[in-house]
Amino acid sequence: MLVLDHLSAVLPTKTGVVLLPQAVMMRRAGSLPLCRRPLRSVVYILSCAGAFILGSLMTLMSVDPMRCDIHQCTEKIKRIDVEDTNSWLGMWGHNNKGPEKNVFLVIVFLSAPVNLEQRNVIRQTWLSEEKSDTLHFFVVGVGSLSEDLNTTIQSEQKRFGDMLLLNNIIDSYQALTKKLLASLVYVHYNVKFRFLLKCDDDTYVQISQLHRELKGVPYKQRLYWGFFDGRATPRKTGPWKEADWVLCDSYLPYALGGGYILSSDVVTFIATNSKYLKLYNNEDVSLGTWLAALDLHRVHDTRFDTEYKSRGCNNDYLVTHKQSTLHMREKFNSLKATSLLCREQFQVRKSYKYNWNVPPSQCCVRNDSSIP
Repeated sequence: MLVLDHLSAVLPTKTGVVLLPQAVMMRRAGSLPLCRRPLRSVVYILSCAGAFILGSLMTLMSVDPMRCDIHQCTEKIKRIDVEDTNSWLGMWGHNNKGPEKNVFLVIVFLSAPVNLEQRNVIRQTWLSEEKSDTLHFFVVGVGSLSEDLNTTIQSEQKRFGDMLLLNNIIDSYQALTKKLLASLVYVHYNVKFRFLLKCDDDTYVQISQLHRELKGVPYKQRLYWGFFDGRATPRKTGPWKEADWVLCDSYLPYALGGGYILSSDVVTFIATNSKYLKLYNNEDVSLGTWLAALDLHRVHDTRFDTEYKSRGCNNDYLVTHKQSTLHMREKFNSLKATSLLCREQFQVRKSYKYNWNVPPSQCCVRNDSSIP
């Protein structure tokens, strides 16, 4: 067995090994430029690294939406790719936090570019009673818009400053899940809040009553509150088609998309794990799937009339989906005149209480007309 001391090195040859003494090794090392002037080399390397880091920081500061106020951010976010949520997380990490808007409730509307009238009616009716500790965004995909429509959208944004414009999203039903995820990531990194309400631009909300309910809700964390379904069957055709759904024979329990509430920690989970999430066509189905394995307070509330069509009108409804602009004005005027949501209560289809003690396929039996 050949033992070498620290003064020698080994070089392989065709016939064996050759031992090089330390003096030879030092002469060879001395022929390398980095070894002849080590201090100059170190300074050169550090200068290059510093220049690279400084350039990177200046680039991030120029696009970092946390370094602008909440309305200016809607302009800067247009230059960020919504699909590259990895870069979002890198730029908006906790170490890069800037000034935050601090509110109790954030309202996120998924809206379409052409729905200016719906947005204006919401602003003029129930959103006009928005509390000072509430913040709202109308989320619109503005990719590939016509010049006229883009001009209209920009004018609306200049006037109200309450829109989240996603430049690289071509707005469509298939883009709803991307818009939802973009909204949750954006809100998480730019707003400090307690609860988030997601709804559509055809949803009417008794905002003052909902605000009071949220102030008294016992679950400040891990809250997923809405009107749940657990026995919906995946569609293979039509606008609700889910070609990539392979998890089971039905969707996992989810709150229907006309309106639901999430606590801030649930939004944090989604935002910080966005790069791992599967995006299905239906945004409410996607959300239920993302949250399926979490230990949450899933609160089924019949006062959320948030199905694909309204169940009617009930004075207890906190959130009512599928409302025309005429219906919104009627509800707002009725509340102003009588403090009641409905001029006349009526029911066009039965509701149900979700039974969490049975399999999801048996969860939702419509057998009691007294349930609002």
